[in-house]
Amino acid sequence: MRLKPRQVEAFRSVMMTGGITAAADAMNITQPAVSRLIRDLEEIVEITLFERIGIRLVPTTEATQLFREVERLYLGLDQIAQAADDIRRHKNIVLRIASVTSLVRPYLHQAIIDVVGSRLDIPLVIDVENSRHIWDMVEKNRYDLGFVFSSPRMADKSAVLLHGSNAVAAMAPGHRLASRKVITPADLLDERVLIPGRNSPLRLALDRALSKEDHQPASTMETSMLNCCYFAASGMGIGIVDRTSLHSAGADIIAVPFEPKIEVSYFAIRPSGGQRIAVLDDIVNQVRALMNTQVSGEDSGSPSAP
Repeated sequence: MRLKPRQVEAFRSVMMTGGITAAADAMNITQPAVSRLIRDLEEIVEITLFERIGIRLVPTTEATQLFREVERLYLGLDQIAQAADDIRRHKNIVLRIASVTSLVRPYLHQAIIDVVGSRLDIPLVIDVENSRHIWDMVEKNRYDLGFVFSSPRMADKSAVLLHGSNAVAAMAPGHRLASRKVITPADLLDERVLIPGRNSPLRLALDRALSKEDHQPASTMETSMLNCCYFAASGMGIGIVDRTSLHSAGADIIAVPFEPKIEVSYFAIRPSGGQRIAVLDDIVNQVRALMNTQVSGEDSGSPSAP
């Protein structure tokens, strides 16, 4: 499989502009040329990327997945161009930080305000990504600092434990199980269970716990842990989440300890052998302090709101 850059550019342009005509204008080529590039790309990858519905060109699910990978490629190219521009203009080195969604607000957000504040000598790039992507980018020295869930790869990194807590069952205050002292997989058989994505360490442990039951929950919804909290608060079901995500969501919700216990930990990671940068150390320390102040003590074993 050998892709041509112009084919990938045409695909990205169609995805971003929403149609062949706009993509052709953006690329300064004809519409038939864009169509041919897309058709050639589909033949090479052996995937249908677009479907025509009426006069609209609608991307397939596979196209959306491919677009994410293409965007990461272009992000890397943009970062190289930005780095070259910084070198040419003798600007300060940009510090690049990435975090999982659960830690952005209030923890990383507040830590950046506390540590960086009004300092104009610290250029920052802050991305929100999933743990797997952050791990990969830190390994490649694309990020100077990453905030992630725990992982078996933890031994491969210079990692700092930020906070750990046990999973809870999150539900609306009026839910029939809200007064329980503990929730088990057996309690979820007649419920819609809101579960985190497949790459989450919590999800892996939850799948093992549910697999031991003779019957599975009546329904499931897979989404981010923050969305699990929001949907649970609206009465959509019971979310199995961690205390940190619960606190980040700030939703009106009841949290009941889940058994068997599933520990979820968050870590700050840095490139192996990377240069120690004082301001990043300060950000890590502040995030850890905020988490331990705001989240610790909530995992008390009794139903509670965040």
